[in-house]
Amino acid sequence: MTSMSNAPPPARRRPTSGTPSSGTGQRAPARRSTAGAAAARPAKLVVIAGPMEGEEFALSDLEYTVGRATDNPICIQDTSVSRKHVTLRKESAGWMVSDMGSGNGTIVNGEPISEETLLANGDVITLGDSELRYEDTANSTAKVQAPSSPRPRPSTAAGRGPTAVPTRPAREGRARPQTSRAAAAAELTPEMQKKRMRIKLAAAAVLVLLFAGLGVARSRVRAQAEEQGRIEAEQRQYREQLGALFQEAKNLVREGQWQQAKVKLEELHAQAADYPGVEDYLKAAEREIPNQGHLATAQAALDKGELAAAKASIEKVSSDTQLYEQLKTARKNLTDTADKRTKEAKQLLDTRQLENVQKAKAITDDVLATFPEHRDGKLVNDDAARLIADLTRPDPVRVAATPKPWEPAVDRFRDGDLTGAAAILNACAGKTPQCKQLMGQVTEFGNLYKKLEDLDAKGLTRLLALDKDITDGRGSKMARNAGTRAATIYYKSASGAKAAGQWSRAMEFARRALQADPGHTGAANIVNDLKGKAKDLYLQAYSIKDSSPEDALPKFRDVVAMTPPDDELHGKAQGWVEKLSR
Repeated sequence: MTSMSNAPPPARRRPTSGTPSSGTGQRAPARRSTAGAAAARPAKLVVIAGPMEGEEFALSDLEYTVGRATDNPICIQDTSVSRKHVTLRKESAGWMVSDMGSGNGTIVNGEPISEETLLANGDVITLGDSELRYEDTANSTAKVQAPSSPRPRPSTAAGRGPTAVPTRPAREGRARPQTSRAAAAAELTPEMQKKRMRIKLAAAAVLVLLFAGLGVARSRVRAQAEEQGRIEAEQRQYREQLGALFQEAKNLVREGQWQQAKVKLEELHAQAADYPGVEDYLKAAEREIPNQGHLATAQAALDKGELAAAKASIEKVSSDTQLYEQLKTARKNLTDTADKRTKEAKQLLDTRQLENVQKAKAITDDVLATFPEHRDGKLVNDDAARLIADLTRPDPVRVAATPKPWEPAVDRFRDGDLTGAAAILNACAGKTPQCKQLMGQVTEFGNLYKKLEDLDAKGLTRLLALDKDITDGRGSKMARNAGTRAATIYYKSASGAKAAGQWSRAMEFARRALQADPGHTGAANIVNDLKGKAKDLYLQAYSIKDSSPEDALPKFRDVVAMTPPDDELHGKAQGWVEKLSR
């Protein structure tokens, strides 16, 4: 009978597929794209802070220049951004950003960059006061764990599969032979055993010392790591404090509070002189603080009505100022104030009182010093100059002449003594032709004066003309009564013509009323109103002289009739009448 072998059966072969036999039972992490290649979108920049907050720029080309200049592919309208600030360039690894020598520098995730830097999804790029977030969802990845497989069960014996035959128990009554190692141990003497024990103890002591040294070294490394972490935390806190201080200064700049911003910037400069952008902001503060002072001085001058002083202060503002809106507002206020002051001067001029006319002249002098081509200012200034000359012209010096034989008669006539005047003139009529002529005029005047209450406008005009001829324009007491009546009649005619829109007739009757009674207020008001109407009428005719000369001609003629020969508008209108009549 053949005897059975005690060797274990051969182990089953493992399948070629399945989990690896490393003993972990876990697959290596696999990386899976968050978006399919077909749905990939280009990267983009999103403005998250600054004047253009909310704007997005898709990065569909291979290279971009970012800056304040309008010709850049990506234009950031922020005065703190340089004209050519950064360059974005696409590489196989992704988008690269590099600074182009900007004034404020470029900061990525809070750290200044000095060389080309690879951008990752979510990175924040700081350009002056503006912040841009880089978004690239197509290249972002996420870790995905492979499904785990169960760990293989341990076998009951090395090299056996799960179906291996268990070991056969030893036969009873059969002793297992002793190994050579046990036999050698049994043969050791006590001295040798003690020596071996000492060797083991020494080895154990060495191991203890080694582990103690390792513990001390690990403690030192841990302490150094903690110290390094503390230093890095302090540095990070310090950088955050500097960043907060810089941001506070920039916020003050945005609000136009340059003086307060300068205090913050100087504090930051004292703590970190090389902080990016501080030097540029300090230079801007040194420039803008005086500009703010000039604008404040200009506004104070405008409040006082001092146009020339306000203009001088505005012109002191530097051309490279960032206070664009404030400067624009100051210039507009200067123009509006000039127009307002001109209207005030016109109102003073219309009173025809010397003191008010002089004030009007001073106001328009200031307006013309500021705006030499101001049309209304020129007109008011010229009228004021002429009126001042009229009001301040001295009375002519009369040279005493040899009394003429008719002079006593004229004096009697001026006093209202027609009988005495006629007697004197009758006595000298045979000697002097002038006496004879005056005798006829006095006689005609007396006949008309007797019918004063019944005279019409024509008769009153003749009566006043005779009085003027007899007295050589000096007037008589009798002419005053006649003049008052004539002025009333002429004023009514002027009012009626004005109401009917007959401007030239209204001006003619109003002037006659003033000739008859220079103090007639109603006639003076009509003359002033018609002067303004003449000016408006002249401007209307002037605006249509080229497009519709046939309509402009009668308007120019009305202006001529409504203005005295010595008036500037009279001469201009007369010239256009002659040109358009050809």
